[in-house]
Amino acid sequence: MKALARLVFLAGALAIGLFLFRAAPRDVTLVYALKSPGIRSLEVEIDKGGTPVRRAEFRLATSDSREIAHRVRLTDGDYLLHFTLRGDGPDRRLERSVSITEAGTVVLPVGD
Repeated sequence: MKALARLVFLAGALAIGLFLFRAAPRDVTLVYALKSPGIRSLEVEIDKGGTPVRRAEFRLATSDSREIAHRVRLTDGDYLLHFTLRGDGPDRRLERSVSITEAGTVVLPVGD
């Protein structure tokens, strides 16, 4: 009986540890690969479950790289990114979803 109780306790502790590990934020680099010419600024809002968790604005010169690296700490889960592109012509709004399951780099094409 004691062996069974220890086994149940160990399994419970392992489950709680796994839950806490998955709930810890991970270092993620989101790379926004801009596909549209003439972009002067990019606003990004990252939502999880309809709640904003991060927001950033990037200003670009014409000579800037067309890739923007955005380092964030995010927990595992599904996110919706709202982009506002400003530049030549009217503002454009785009959305893209991303699922975070590990630390690392995620490249997201943005634009046409």
